Amino acid sequence: MPHSGPRTAAYALAWVFALALAADLLWMPVQVSDSLGEILGAQQSSSTWASFIGSFGTTAYLRPLRIAQIKGLFDLAQGSHYWLSYRGFHALLLIATVMLFMRALRVSTRVDFAASAFALVVLFGIYTFRGTVREAFPINHFLEMITFCLAALALAQSRGGWLVDVAAALVFAAAALTLESGLLVWVVAVGAWAVGWRGVSLRGLSLMTVLLVGYSYIRFVHLATGLPTLSERSAGYLVEMLDPPALQERFGAQPIWFYGYNVVASVLSVLFSEPQDGIFETAYAVLNSQPMWRLMIPVVTSILTTGLIVWVAFRRLRHWGPFDDTARNIVVFVLVLLANAALSFAYAQDEIMSVAGVFYALAAFGAMRELLLTAPTLQPLKAMACAALMCTVTIGWSFRTAGVHYVLRSQAAKHQIDWVELPGRWDRGNQWPDDPAERDLVMKLRNDAVHTVYPNTRTDRPEWPSRLWLE
Repeated sequence: MPHSGPRTAAYALAWVFALALAADLLWMPVQVSDSLGEILGAQQSSSTWASFIGSFGTTAYLRPLRIAQIKGLFDLAQGSHYWLSYRGFHALLLIATVMLFMRALRVSTRVDFAASAFALVVLFGIYTFRGTVREAFPINHFLEMITFCLAALALAQSRGGWLVDVAAALVFAAAALTLESGLLVWVVAVGAWAVGWRGVSLRGLSLMTVLLVGYSYIRFVHLATGLPTLSERSAGYLVEMLDPPALQERFGAQPIWFYGYNVVASVLSVLFSEPQDGIFETAYAVLNSQPMWRLMIPVVTSILTTGLIVWVAFRRLRHWGPFDDTARNIVVFVLVLLANAALSFAYAQDEIMSVAGVFYALAAFGAMRELLLTAPTLQPLKAMACAALMCTVTIGWSFRTAGVHYVLRSQAAKHQIDWVELPGRWDRGNQWPDDPAERDLVMKLRNDAVHTVYPNTRTDRPEWPSRLWLE
């Protein structure tokens, strides 16, 4: 291959991955739960600006841009193209994420290309990413946070300048006002500067820090929105899901223990694919005599990949190896992992750790690249063991990535069934809105979901895919 060949091939492969998953996302209806109410709220709002301003101080969160975006896409649909507006934006976010991820790898050699292929299956196969893309909210804001953080990394890896500093500040502001995970943009920028990627200068970091302080003041002092409480939602703990009353009964006097558990569980979920959403699924399966295959493949591949990353890190520390992009990716990953886990203190959920999961894939790229460069220098037996390791983790992660497509198809069928059953549920519970315009909107959304032909993964199919890929 010529020098530009590996880079071109890597981007071509990335496009194949991105378009395949984007097609699955376009094939999924907007979900009823957690989405219909927000779309109805967007209909009632007079403008995007009104949605932005009206969301201040209404909850324990500060997410005005999140509400404004839902309204903006609602208006873009022009009264009829709601599915295309919301699902199309989701697909575009996915493509932008994959392209920014590939840019961060900076592929230039054949070895880089091979490592980038491995990094892509890690990116798509990790539980945090799967949990993120399968959500069919009006706007997938967890995926949006990944895009923002990768954009910050791209700016940090650029040549810099005042325009880059301004862009970094704008990216941080947009991310922070959309979701709490957006604060990780600041962590990415600071971490990148610390390891030598200084496209975002000290001037830019200072501006971002001022915005971070302003965000903290507005949320915790001016609006006094506070932090999430134990009464807000159910949460996983060890091998069970606890509802809010159970959480308050067990941890109400000392919630710090529960918060500490969530932070540790969030770190482990990225490194070892356990626990999932706070629940140790492997331990639960053992206690309840359930099949282990679905759990063992992700856990084993994650253990081996994390071990590979740790091996590279200790190898660099022991021999004072070059502080190149491999070392930089590992350091930034550790910083993002710890910060992301800290933001997950209220409850452990795979989607919340989605940013750390992407940076895990970046670290895995560097680790696999190191292994590929080292393997030819090893003695025969060690080389054979190295080859076996590479084959095992690559096949394992590829299998996990293939499962994402099956999960999304199954999720699409589930959402369609929810829309089919909606009128009967609302009739029985007398839940139909009184406003005729709202009723018409509900029926338009339902017609979009019901009249689209989705691949059926729930009938007339073999059982082994669901046993391996579905919860």
